[in-house]
Amino acid sequence: MYRDGRLLHILPVTTGKAGHRTRSGTKVVPGKEPVVRMRGDSIGIARGSDDFYDLKVHWATRVTWSGEYLHPVPRSLDAQGSEDVSHGCTGMSTEDAAWLFRTVREEDLVRVVNGHGEPMAPFGNGFGDWNPDRAAWLRGSAFGPDLHRPAADTGPAAGGLDPAL
Repeated sequence: MYRDGRLLHILPVTTGKAGHRTRSGTKVVPGKEPVVRMRGDSIGIARGSDDFYDLKVHWATRVTWSGEYLHPVPRSLDAQGSEDVSHGCTGMSTEDAAWLFRTVREEDLVRVVNGHGEPMAPFGNGFGDWNPDRAAWLRGSAFGPDLHRPAADTGPAAGGLDPAL
C-alpha cells in the first residue's frame, strides 16, 4: 500500500481463482464494513456445491457494488502472495485486513495489477470512473467533446470566461 507515493505496507494477498477472477483496473473504496455476511449464492454459487460459502467476515473494505471486497481469509494464508484461490475478493491475513481497514478511507484508490480478471467496468459497479481513457470520458460528456477543445481566443469577445470577473 502506498500513500503519497511512499510505501506504507506490503500485504500478501490472494485474488480470484479460475471462474471467479478478480476484476483488474482501478477501483474506488465506496465504504467499509466492520462485519459483513458473505454467501456464495449472492454471486451465483449454488448452495450445496463444493464452492459454496456462508461466512461472517470482519474488516471488509468494499471495492465494487457487486460484492468485491478486500478482507481477511485466514484459511488461505499459505496461498497469499503466490496463488489465486478466492471467489473474486482480495483475501489477506486478519492482521493485514484489520490494518488496511483502519488505514484506508472512503474514496481511496485500489489498483489491481497483473490480474487475470476482466477489466473493471468504467461505470455502474462502484466508482470505476478512473478506468476510461480520455476519449471515452469526452464521448460520455454531457456537453460533448467540442466543449473540451481549447478555443483559438479565450477572451470575453470569443465567448470565453473573463478572468477579471
